[in-house]
Amino acid sequence: MGPVIISRVTIDDIAVLQQLSISTFTDTYAAYNTAEDMANHVATHFSETVLMDELNAADSFFFFAKVDNVIAGYIKLRTSHQPLELEAYQSIEVERIYTDKTFHGKGIGYALIAYALLFAAEQQKQVIWLGVWKQNEKAIAFYQRQGFEIFGEHVFVLGQDEQWDWLMKKHLAG
Repeated sequence: MGPVIISRVTIDDIAVLQQLSISTFTDTYAAYNTAEDMANHVATHFSETVLMDELNAADSFFFFAKVDNVIAGYIKLRTSHQPLELEAYQSIEVERIYTDKTFHGKGIGYALIAYALLFAAEQQKQVIWLGVWKQNEKAIAFYQRQGFEIFGEHVFVLGQDEQWDWLMKKHLAG
């Protein structure tokens, strides 16, 4: 396997972004949710129109991770939203970090987080943060290994189901 290359997602990438969003989200969460709630979430959050609007938004930044010229995953960073606990800081959110299941365990998540930390520093952010489903112990452990710590919780609505996320943050040097 070659090195992980990170590149900015463009409007020309919308079809692959949509496919990757749907497949990775479904692979990760379908077993824990009803088909109706999954279909609702996918339709609401991963339509071409919604993704196009997000790509065009000044506060959103999408980056692909590629290995041997194959898209292995992506990260979406967002600057427009932050929890009250972080209002004293300039922050950036890791809104999504999705890796294709064929690339799990191959360092894609590490490469995307490392890139997010560099990007956050370039944007002169003090804190990077994210929400992670409380039942996703593997992801929580991954973020803790990257230096993130739990600082709160919030509700994540998937279809009709209210689920709870841990809020995790990492203070950036500088």
